[in-house]
This record gives sequence, structure tokens and C-alpha cells, in this order.
Amino acid sequence: MGRFIPNENTWVGFATTLTGTPAAPKVADVTGAVDLTHFVSSLNATAQGNAVPTPAFDTLFETSIVGTSQGTFTGDFYRDDSADTAWTTLPRATKGFFIIARYGGIPDTAADKCEVWPVQVLSRAMANMANNTVSTFTLTCSVPDEPAEDAVVVA
Repeated sequence: MGRFIPNENTWVGFATTLTGTPAAPKVADVTGAVDLTHFVSSLNATAQGNAVPTPAFDTLFETSIVGTSQGTFTGDFYRDDSADTAWTTLPRATKGFFIIARYGGIPDTAADKCEVWPVQVLSRAMANMANNTVSTFTLTCSVPDEPAEDAVVVA
């Protein structure tokens, strides 16, 4: 596979519960999730590690060791005047799981790959209103548990 853009390759769903695990969501978890793909204009679901410095007096080079890591989850979503699904699905304090397939369609078959991000919504802030622009909101979530960045769907 060559390089690609996320348009027409990505699927984003939200489930308030999982019957499987984040590392192995069930097909029913995926098919029962609210499909938010149509409302997403940008998404930042990333984990970043930290290095812990371990300096010593016998060298000018400051070594480091692996520290902790943390997740970040933000996104920009469209508002909709007929079916405001993203806005109504994601009020502040909502807990759930974003299921993301970055490489081609809904992961609704066993062995399909996806990511599962456990989140709690911290805020859903409306973007500034401006002439001749689409209404959007920015979602910010905490990531209370380790995400499954290489999840595999099970039956």
C-alpha cells in the first residue's frame, strides 16, 4: 500500500460500552457504535512517551531512561442542523470508547484492525462563529486507560 489520505479511508465510531476488551473489541461493539465519521473534520488520537533524565557527574552527556507515557485525544466535529449526532453523542463527562479504523472502512469483520481509545469527554467547545464558515466544535477528552493502538476485532 502506498501513501494515502484519511478521506474515504477512515471510519470513526463511539461506543459507551464494550462487550469485548479494548485490545479485542467484538464485531457487535463496532456495529453497535455510533458512526461519527461523517462529522469528523480532524482527529488527534496519539500517545507520547516521556524520557527521564539520568545525569551523572562523570560525563557532560546527560543520559535518559524510559518514563511514563500518556494519551491525548482531541477532535474537530461538524454541527448539523438536521441530525446533530456528534454533538448529542458527546456531552461533557461522557465516558466511552472511540473506535478508529484508519485504513479502509468500518472494522466489522473478525481480524479487522482498529484502534480503541477509552475516553471521558472534558469539553466540547463551539468554534468561533464567523461569516461564511461551517459550524464546528472541538472535543477534548481525557484518556483514563491505556489505548489499544493495534486492536484486532473478534467475533
